[in-house]
Amino acid sequence: MRSILFNLAFYTFTLLWATGLLITIPLPGRRAMSRGIWLWTHAVLWMARVIAGITVEVRGAEHLRPNEALIIVSKHMSDLDAIVIFHHLPDMTALAKKELFRVPVIGLLLRKLDIVRIDRQSGQAHQEMPRVIRAIREGKRPLVVFPEGTRTLPGQHRPLKSGAYYLQEDGSLPVVPMATNSGLHWPRGLGKRRPGRVVYIIGAPLAHSTDKAHFMKQVNTQVMDLSDQLMRDDPAHQHYPALLG
Repeated sequence: MRSILFNLAFYTFTLLWATGLLITIPLPGRRAMSRGIWLWTHAVLWMARVIAGITVEVRGAEHLRPNEALIIVSKHMSDLDAIVIFHHLPDMTALAKKELFRVPVIGLLLRKLDIVRIDRQSGQAHQEMPRVIRAIREGKRPLVVFPEGTRTLPGQHRPLKSGAYYLQEDGSLPVVPMATNSGLHWPRGLGKRRPGRVVYIIGAPLAHSTDKAHFMKQVNTQVMDLSDQLMRDDPAHQHYPALLG
């Protein structure tokens, strides 16, 4: 029943909020829209706690430095992940494939928020990284990267994409790892919302490396393996047989 009530409240509120957010489009800059999104994240976290019984604990938030160019490389299992990051860093940006910029309304919102455009279809996305790095550094904004490329189920692993490696290759951008157990309590889709504590562990910046294999091993250890450990330590992991081992 909690899941049904939460989903009903979440999607209804989000639809109404998104409609209201359109009034910020004519306003100069992105500040008004970013503030509106931040207020939405605040409301969603409140609904998650009060209706679904999901509390959020963020450890190591001191590593999320606002108004500074950095990369956050995170496990991604839930819509909650982006909500929590934006709640702490309302000036964050992200990468979006160029095709989305052609979609009515969505493209307008992406431009308004200064989301970084990237061509993911060419097979040579890493060649665009110098342009992406310049955009992040000049804007002094944090960028979130999900190396698995999409949301996964607890216990599911996908080959890691190496975008974060190319973003840090020249040594100018710190990469902050983030692990979580979010998928146990707020899985992707319209599934059951399970009461409990969602934990985000934000670590110190990874050691800069020009060795791709070494850097990706750091990501695997401090993001993927740590997320698996957080999930195994959570009683809710019993609902996902892939984690029982």
